[in-house]
Amino acid sequence: MDFIDLTPIALQHTPLGTRQQLPKLHDRQLDWPRVAALIRDNADVISQLEAGLAEDWLNTHGTIWDDQLGYHRYPNDNREFDGAVFWAASTWATPAILVTFHNESTQAFSCFAAGCDPDFHYLGSLGEAD
Repeated sequence: MDFIDLTPIALQHTPLGTRQQLPKLHDRQLDWPRVAALIRDNADVISQLEAGLAEDWLNTHGTIWDDQLGYHRYPNDNREFDGAVFWAASTWATPAILVTFHNESTQAFSCFAAGCDPDFHYLGSLGEAD
């Protein structure tokens, strides 16, 4: 998997967040197998990968992987907040990733599959998708 296989996307901010129920436009969830393949095939050039919803990035993103810790813990568990909590599915927004490269440049990409699974399919310490 290479970055050329992904579609760049602009990250936005919804000032009031996503608390109000918006009309259902689609069922999209983060494409975990694609994320796993991207990290596995490009770990030598990535310093950090975050996930969230492109249309409300500031309220929904969190870190999945970095070159210091590898995969972060399960995003939705009961431990203290550490930036690893994020939204991975939406009926109105686009699941996306933000890649920070070793040269400190960043690029956001849409990264979703059809579905409405609200569970976070954590990739695990070996980077294998559930």
